[in-house]
Amino acid sequence: MTNPILVLLIIFFLAFLVESLVELFFGQLFQRIAVLAPLSWTQMYIAAAIGIAGAFVYGFDLVALLGSYIGLAMPITWYGCVLTGLAIGRGSNYIHDLVGKFFTKP
Repeated sequence: MTNPILVLLIIFFLAFLVESLVELFFGQLFQRIAVLAPLSWTQMYIAAAIGIAGAFVYGFDLVALLGSYIGLAMPITWYGCVLTGLAIGRGSNYIHDLVGKFFTKP
């Protein structure tokens, strides 16, 4: 059985990586090309799409991960992968908030 905390760290790293790379490639593009500047709002959708694709590629499901952490055998579902992908696309700050809320022991 895989350690849920280690999987969560990989998800956190992927969120950081997606956020950084989308900002590097698309953020700079929207800032430097004046015609594209009004379309900068699309960055969040680009990041969401990349995050969802990554969650499906690696089979990341935060709902199933949380279930395994508390001892429930929950399957990885497409719904959980989409939610996880959206969280990954949202960036590392969102994942950090999730870790602080649900995965720290009192």
